Amino acid sequence: MSRLTQLTTMMFLLFAQSLFAGEWKELKDLKSYVKTSNVAKGRELVNKCLNDTLINRDPQLYVLATAIETKANDAENMKLYLHQKYDTAAFFNSICKIFEYTLKQEELLKAEGVKSFAKTKKKNHEMLRLYYPNLYSGGMFFVKNKKWESAHNLFSMYIDVSCSEDFKDDRYITKARLPRAAFWSMASCFEAKKYNEVFKYRSIAEGDSANYDYALQYESMAYSELCDTVNYIKSLKRGLNRSSYSDYFYSRLTDLFNNTRRYREAIALNDSLLLLQPDNKLYLYGQIVVLFNLKLYDKCLELTERLERLDSKNVQVAYYSGLCWYNKAMAYESTLSPNPTSTEYKTRKKEVDELYQRAMPYLEKYKEAFPDNKDKWQAPLYKIYFNLNLGEKLKELEK
Repeated sequence: MSRLTQLTTMMFLLFAQSLFAGEWKELKDLKSYVKTSNVAKGRELVNKCLNDTLINRDPQLYVLATAIETKANDAENMKLYLHQKYDTAAFFNSICKIFEYTLKQEELLKAEGVKSFAKTKKKNHEMLRLYYPNLYSGGMFFVKNKKWESAHNLFSMYIDVSCSEDFKDDRYITKARLPRAAFWSMASCFEAKKYNEVFKYRSIAEGDSANYDYALQYESMAYSELCDTVNYIKSLKRGLNRSSYSDYFYSRLTDLFNNTRRYREAIALNDSLLLLQPDNKLYLYGQIVVLFNLKLYDKCLELTERLERLDSKNVQVAYYSGLCWYNKAMAYESTLSPNPTSTEYKTRKKEVDELYQRAMPYLEKYKEAFPDNKDKWQAPLYKIYFNLNLGEKLKELEK
């Protein structure tokens, strides 16, 4: 090591010793703000100190920061006691900060091996027990007011404290509400668009039996937002097998398979489900969509007839029946002989017209139910009316 480097190192150590030898000026100022209950100035200085890499390692900073937040909380509490207007959000946020700063102080004291650590910790925990129930109450307050990030912060602190080594055996820190707190933390993270954090307390949230189905939904929605297709599919399959709201997961899973042309996977899924529930209308409809997409029109028509017997009012099924007959007619028509005067042409043209006639009532039924969905029924009906020489219907269609 060069002499210059040695001198530089020595000067730095002397400087550091001189800093820690006495109290930081900022901490002296903080004490005065605590004494005068100047919360605004105190918070401003705390935030400044937290960004100082030397001061933010001093446990005393967090003692004073806790004192500032306690003053803030006491002020709102007093307004409540006096039936005055008070800031509920500020009241709960200050409690979260009290936990944050107190636990940080303990972390630093423990790392330094301070002899009085056990005594300080005991005193701190006696204080924190009093505030602990309000972490949950505050989280619910923010949920009701759709302040999602604040809700997550309070629920997260509520869960972390209860699950920590220091508090897990504390009989005053209740565990009964942990699953509900975890569920609302999950919901808050999703609503705040913090999708990665949705899974932070997943295992605890799934213990909330009343919201179990919704927890599974939030998990799948988060994977979808993260564009994590592999886990999205896994979560949908899991929800399909475990949730009482299985239709939610089935619909999204089959939509995904159809939209990404994974038709064989969709057919396999539907076959397995229809084996257990052969008359399930949703599964039958799902299989109809897949078969139609694969242009397996005859198989598709077999299922539409079956589903129509179970649910004659399902107009969507009628639409697929109509399109199947229409597409069969179109495909057959494309094979007609180019000579319209030939006997073969006339025979086969009659067969084409019969297919169009079979398609017509189904598509008209759909048109009647959904007159605004012209993009679905207008073109096929126009061609049908034209081919069948139904002039009056064509005129009505062109109005």
